[in-house]
Amino acid sequence: MSRLNNKTPLFFILLASAGMTVGTTGCPPVDAPTGPEQTACEANNSAQISFRNNSNTNRTYNVIWDGSNLVTITPGSTSRQFTVAAGVQHTLVFRFTNTNTNACNPSTPTLSQCSTGTISCTG
Repeated sequence: MSRLNNKTPLFFILLASAGMTVGTTGCPPVDAPTGPEQTACEANNSAQISFRNNSNTNRTYNVIWDGSNLVTITPGSTSRQFTVAAGVQHTLVFRFTNTNTNACNPSTPTLSQCSTGTISCTG
């Protein structure tokens, strides 16, 4: 065994004689920090939309969204919010209830991710 000089740290000698290596702490690794949590609309790429009937004829509308009758709204009222896909083109038709007559011109809205809005028709 080699001789120790007065510059050899005592703690290193004790660790080495116990079979341990310098730098081992015995603590579990620390996880890398993560970014902020995603909101539901970010994770699902969605938006919120409602519909308003601003009828000047005092008639009820059916809202046809992407070919399906989504909701019926009476004059002066606004529907509840609907969660829809963002970033894609949709088809929207406001139709007078119990007819095939459109109350307003059909449209093709594309909603931004996490946006909230109301689309209205005055017909």
